[in-house]
Amino acid sequence: MYAPVARNPKVVTRRLGLALLSWFLAALNRPALGDVPIRVCLQANDPPLSFNQNGKPLGFDVALADLISERLHRPLEIQWFTTRDDPDSNPVTEADALLSDGHCALVADYPLLADKLGRPRAPTGKLPPFVGAKPEDRQRWIKLGELVPTRSYRFDAITVALSPMQSRRAVHVMADLQGFTLGVQIHGLADLIAMSYHHGELAQRVVHFDQERTLFGKLEIGAIDAALVDQRALDAWHFAHPETRIVSTGYQHSVGFNVGFVGGAPSRALIEAVDMLLDDWLADGRLEKLAQANGVTYRAPRKPDVSPGLDLNAVTGD
Repeated sequence: MYAPVARNPKVVTRRLGLALLSWFLAALNRPALGDVPIRVCLQANDPPLSFNQNGKPLGFDVALADLISERLHRPLEIQWFTTRDDPDSNPVTEADALLSDGHCALVADYPLLADKLGRPRAPTGKLPPFVGAKPEDRQRWIKLGELVPTRSYRFDAITVALSPMQSRRAVHVMADLQGFTLGVQIHGLADLIAMSYHHGELAQRVVHFDQERTLFGKLEIGAIDAALVDQRALDAWHFAHPETRIVSTGYQHSVGFNVGFVGGAPSRALIEAVDMLLDDWLADGRLEKLAQANGVTYRAPRKPDVSPGLDLNAVTGD
């Protein structure tokens, strides 16, 4: 009887030698991983999360990307971009286009919602405005690929802010706002929640605004009593107006979503490495400290990392 070829010691030794030689030759012909930058796409004007101030990258997402690159012993390169503020803009498609066209390996601050991940619905998409874009980039259609998320690193919450005149009002549930005029930005998630709460209990006192800065301006002077807003928008107002007397209540609505990085399928190895780092930093409180140092109100991510979508029943409550 003959032993199977795979169990022949000489054959095994020879195969192992050939495998090691192949690995060694391949290593000689590729750059060291430490020399390859990690390219991250970041919003160019989204303080205090990410922004470019006189050529200096600042913000929580910048600091997080920098920490990741440091731990992975690879230099960081930032690709600044701007989500267009118009009806034709599609942030999901634009993020996918940036990744698929090779502008970055990861996009930061991406909403981890099931319908915004995986295979795209459309085969192609347009790029958003980005630093270094050429005139022809505006017209190009990019073939889109699969979107793969990292572990979530924070929760994007909806909160209540109070005018200086009502700063002593305790807000534990939205019913505590009875009798208050409540400002919201029109057509947003906060608008839906405010109008639907307890099947319209607050609807008669809701005041709609087209723009966040107008809403906060009216709240600042007491023209409205309270506002239901994204926590990130409130943080941005406090960052831009350090003298503001608008009060954050600490209230957090149950509706919201986790955010993380997203990459394309070719970046799976990087995504797995980032996941391990985020797990450690969530456990030891590093992410919360990083947020506080950059003026971001930190909310820990919720389970599961990727939300299946909006729970319509939750919209009517707290």
